[in-house]
Amino acid sequence: MSICQKIVVIIFIGLIKISFLYADDNQQLQSLRSAIKEQERRLEQQKKERIELINNLKKQETEIAKLLTSIEKNDLLFIKIDQEINNLVKKIDELTIKQKQQRTILSKQLENAFKLGNITGLELIFSGEKSERNDRIITYYGYINQVRQQQIHDLQDTQTQLNEKRIELQKKQALHKTLQIKQKEQQAGLEKKRQNRQSTIITLEASMQLNQQKLVDLRNNEVKLQEKIAQAERESRSIAEKEAKQAKYIEEKQKNQSYTLNSDEKGLMARVSGIGKPQHQFNWPVNGRVMHRFGELLQGELYWKGMVINAKEGTQVKAVADGRVILASWLQGYGFVVALEHGKGDMSLYGYNQRMLVEVSDKIERGQPIALVGSSGGQNASGLYFEIRRDGKALDPSGWLK
Repeated sequence: MSICQKIVVIIFIGLIKISFLYADDNQQLQSLRSAIKEQERRLEQQKKERIELINNLKKQETEIAKLLTSIEKNDLLFIKIDQEINNLVKKIDELTIKQKQQRTILSKQLENAFKLGNITGLELIFSGEKSERNDRIITYYGYINQVRQQQIHDLQDTQTQLNEKRIELQKKQALHKTLQIKQKEQQAGLEKKRQNRQSTIITLEASMQLNQQKLVDLRNNEVKLQEKIAQAERESRSIAEKEAKQAKYIEEKQKNQSYTLNSDEKGLMARVSGIGKPQHQFNWPVNGRVMHRFGELLQGELYWKGMVINAKEGTQVKAVADGRVILASWLQGYGFVVALEHGKGDMSLYGYNQRMLVEVSDKIERGQPIALVGSSGGQNASGLYFEIRRDGKALDPSGWLK
């Protein structure tokens, strides 16, 4: 074989090898692209599942709050019905004693009338005697008959009342039994919903095993809270401006030392005057141990912008200062949240609640219950998340608390 032929053969073999290598690289590239697409598809599916889980959590916690409200109302109704039943039983006992006494008196009167024998008022009338004594006896018999008729009427009235009270008692007892059955059903439903909620939380936590994913969620929760507060402030701006103008007008009137504020004006001034400097002047919204403090590391580069106070579920959450409700809603990561505006850019925020006791635009007084402690928003333990903000910036709330 000549040198030229050898060169041609070598080139040919080289080309074949290159084509094989190119084919392998191309196949690997296609496989890699498919794997990336599959991973993206899985991530998208996981994202949808997480959104669905969060929506389920919101729905479950809302249903639990409604059930607890219904159970509380039934408990109050139970107390009322028990009192009514006790009063009815007491009234029936009193009427029974009264009936017995009336029967005894009437029986004695009839017995005495029978003992008088043949000397009756009717005989005296037809006897023709005109004596004054006979007139008195006839009049006396007339009085006796009137009294007897009245006593018979009273006895019948007592019997009617007794029958009515017994029927009413039967109705109350039937209602009491119906409520007991309903209460048991609600308690069973509540327990099931709590189990479902716990299952949802476990599934959510499993999907957030990676710290990076949890960090992303915490960032998103904070952004959504900021957006919700900003939206609430925009929606209540007209009311805030109106109250600020009213306060300014009242301040002008106060310059006249003889002017005395009425209760409405006092409430308005308290709502719009802000919370002042942090001088440990306010009572705590709930009593309990502080689990997380302002500025403490939360996750990654995130820090707590409020404080978490450990407290028993169902404990009343009280407003630290006079204000107006601008937000009362369920938010991802914070559960049921109540935000109060105090004027001059000051705001207090209360989260993780079991349920809320107030609505947007409600005027709130210092120390007024606004919610009940819970673990909404997917928390594992009951407590209160508490923030204080000034001009949108979160500040250490401990400076204002006694």
